[in-house]
Amino acid sequence: MLLKRLDRPDFERLLTPHLEAAYRFTYHLTGQEADAQDLLQEACHQALVKFHLYQGGTNFKAWFFRIIKNLHIDRYRRRKRAPSMLVLSDAALVLKDENPGEPIHGPWWEKTPAGVIENEKVFYDLFGDEVNKFLGELPADFRTTLLLCDVEEMSYQEISEVLECPVGTVRSRISRARSYLKDRLYQYARGLGYVKEPIS
Repeated sequence: MLLKRLDRPDFERLLTPHLEAAYRFTYHLTGQEADAQDLLQEACHQALVKFHLYQGGTNFKAWFFRIIKNLHIDRYRRRKRAPSMLVLSDAALVLKDENPGEPIHGPWWEKTPAGVIENEKVFYDLFGDEVNKFLGELPADFRTTLLLCDVEEMSYQEISEVLECPVGTVRSRISRARSYLKDRLYQYARGLGYVKEPIS
């Protein structure tokens, strides 16, 4: 089947329904309104320039979100030459450095990027204060995957296209992120006395 070529009116028609979700995504990635707006504007410009590469009839939202994600990564790499990585393993946060074999000392939260989900007017109504806080503890890859699934309601296949990783990786990240949040919320509720301890 031949995919039709599209022009600028088609671009605007396809883009407009996704602008609100795209802003949420850019805000999640940057943590600042001005940076989010700047990233979204740059992504719109790049999407228009590259629109001749978009295949009509395919998933425009996933295509556009992938542009946003790649632009953000490019910006991040320019700011941080060799950032440390956070890896989630078995619902526990584990630090890994860019140099294998060199353990990182100190608490894991010192490596968590600050200000990723701080603006309550965007996220408070979605998650509540404590869930928002625990989301901020997740490594960026896991947080992004979970938000694309549970906030943007993308399918695993769509998330796979956006993040350019296998569906199995998407499934694993979502499972581990949810498990981590469930455990953190359980411990929080237990600390407040909302969890009844089993009678021994």
